[in-house]
Amino acid sequence: MTEEKSSFFSFEGEMGRIDYWGSTIFRSLIAGLIFFVVFALIFRGYFSSSYVEISIAINQWVTDHAVRVWLLGEILYVFLFLPITWRRWRDLGQRLKKHWLYIAVLSSLMPGYEVFPFVGMQSLILTLGFLSIYPNFKLLFWPGKQYASLRQKEQS
Repeated sequence: MTEEKSSFFSFEGEMGRIDYWGSTIFRSLIAGLIFFVVFALIFRGYFSSSYVEISIAINQWVTDHAVRVWLLGEILYVFLFLPITWRRWRDLGQRLKKHWLYIAVLSSLMPGYEVFPFVGMQSLILTLGFLSIYPNFKLLFWPGKQYASLRQKEQS
């Protein structure tokens, strides 16, 4: 009996470690391509400029439009990475509690320092960043149900 693959944006099903790594790399390439196209369209007038001029222009634009850059990143995260994070968590079963998954997702959705330059918000961003190390480590490296089923097939 063959297992049916989940669709690209589906939250249904489970995802093993190797599939998660492969999907993360593939989706990162897609997100990088989208960012490249967006920035290439915004800065197309600087293509014949020197590295220093385009670097200054990009840094100034990103500082002025930090909220827009953050929102583009969040939209890409929700559509590209949240479905596979949820499927990977489902594969881990009871090895990762749901509140840790929420911390990892919330940390991924938090903005950078440029968006909210307030001390309280920056400390929240740092705290969530440190707390998200544990669930992200488990999502990346812990074996789940798919690994257990493969081991059972090998042993029988």
